[in-house]
Amino acid sequence: MALSRRGLLAAGLVGAAWPTLPAWAQPTPANRGPLGHLGLDASQFGLRPGASEDQAQRLQAALNEASKRGAPLVLPPGRYRLGAVQLPDGAQLIGVSGKTRLVTASGGPLLVASNIGRASLSGLTFDGLDIPSPQKAGLVACDTVGEIAISDCEFAKAGSVGLVLNRCGGRVATSKFRGMRDSALFSLDSAGLAIEQNEVEDCGNNGIQIWRSQPGDDRSIVRGNMVSRIRADAGGDGQNGNGISLYRAGGVIIEGNQLRDCAMTFIRNNSGSGVQILGNQGRRCGEVGLYAEFAFEGTIMANNLVEDCAQGANITNLDHGGRLAVFANNIIRNARRAIAPNGKAPVGGIGVHVEAEAAVTGNVIENASEIGISLGWSWGMRNLSATGNVVRKAGIGISVSLVPKERSALIANNVIDEARDGAIVGTEYGKPVTGDLAKAPDPKAAGITIANNAVR
Repeated sequence: MALSRRGLLAAGLVGAAWPTLPAWAQPTPANRGPLGHLGLDASQFGLRPGASEDQAQRLQAALNEASKRGAPLVLPPGRYRLGAVQLPDGAQLIGVSGKTRLVTASGGPLLVASNIGRASLSGLTFDGLDIPSPQKAGLVACDTVGEIAISDCEFAKAGSVGLVLNRCGGRVATSKFRGMRDSALFSLDSAGLAIEQNEVEDCGNNGIQIWRSQPGDDRSIVRGNMVSRIRADAGGDGQNGNGISLYRAGGVIIEGNQLRDCAMTFIRNNSGSGVQILGNQGRRCGEVGLYAEFAFEGTIMANNLVEDCAQGANITNLDHGGRLAVFANNIIRNARRAIAPNGKAPVGGIGVHVEAEAAVTGNVIENASEIGISLGWSWGMRNLSATGNVVRKAGIGISVSLVPKERSALIANNVIDEARDGAIVGTEYGKPVTGDLAKAPDPKAAGITIANNAVR
C-alpha cells in the first residue's frame, strides 16, 4: 500500500507522543491520534466499557496525554469503574449524556482537581452507589480551580455530596443531582461561581450550599435551578433542610429558581451581606420560605412567590447585627402556624417579619393565620416602614413591637381586609397591648406613624 508524505508525517508525530506509556495504554494501530475536532478516544488507552476492574490508571494516562496535546478526551458510552482520578490542567472530559457512566470503585471521589487553571466536564454521569462517605466528600471534588466548567452531567446516589468546590470559579449548568445523602453541591470560598439551570432532587440535608470560611464577597450567581424534596436527616434548627443555603457569603444573586418541598427553608441567607433574592418561586416548606438571619447587612427580597409554609419570610437577628433590607413586590400565601421538622412547639403563621432598617412595600399577603406583616420583636425594632401592601385574611393585619423606648416606624397606604384580630395592633413580646390602631390612636404607640390605610 502506498503511503503519502502527509500520512508518514502524521504517523511520526503520533509515534513520538507515546514512548513512556505502559503497554495497556498504547493507542491501537487502527485508531491513532485525534478523532477529528472531537478529540482523543479514551478507548485507545485501554478503557473498556463494562469492565469489572478499577480503570483509574487508564483514564489518568488518557487525561494526561490529552491535556498535553490540548485535546478533549472522549469517553464512549458505557460503565466505567474508577476512583480518585486527578484532572490535569486544561482537562476536557466529554461523555455521551445519559450513556457514559462513571461508578465509584471504593466510595471515594471519582474525579479530583487541585491547584489548576481550568478543567471542563460534560455529558458524564457520576454514580456513588449510595456508599456512605465522610462529611462534605464529593463524587467530584475540586480545590483551587480557576475555572471549572461542568455541563450536562448527572450526579447520582452520592454518599455525601455530589459536587464539592473549594476556592473555585467557573460554571455548573444544565446538570442533574439526585439522591444525595447530604447535599447536591457544596461551594466554599467561591471565586465567583455561576450555578444555573440545574435539577436537584431528593437530598438528605440541603440542595445547593454557598458557604465561606469567613464573611466575604462571594459573587456567586444561583439562577434558574429546580430544587425539590430536600430533607433534614441530620436534624438541627436551620443548618439542614434548605433548598439553597448561604453562610457568610456576600454579594450573591439568587434569581428565578423553582423550589418545592423543602423540610425547613427554600432560601436561607445566614450572615451574607449584599444578597439579592429575586423572582424565585417556592411551594411547601416546613419553616420559613425566605430567610435572612444573623450578621447580614443589606438584603433584597423582591418579586418572589411563596406558598404553603409555616412563615413566608423572616428578616431577623438585630441582636447579631442583622439589618438593612427591602422586601418588595412579593406574594405570600398560606402561612400557617405549624411545628417545624425537629421542633417541639408551633411556629410561624406570619407572612413576613422584619426588624431593623427595613422597607416592606408593594407585597400581597393572603391567609397568614397569625400576622400578615410583623414589624419588630421585643427590643429588636428600629426604623421600619410598611407601605403600599395588601394584607387579606390574617389574624392581625400588621403588628408592631412597642417594647423599645425609642421607636420609628411608618405604616401607611396599606389595604387590610378580613383581619380577624385587628388591622394594626401594637404588641409586646408578641402579645397585643393596644386596640386596633387603624381605628383609634393609643398613647402606648408613640413613635409609630399610621396614615391612610384602607381597612375593611
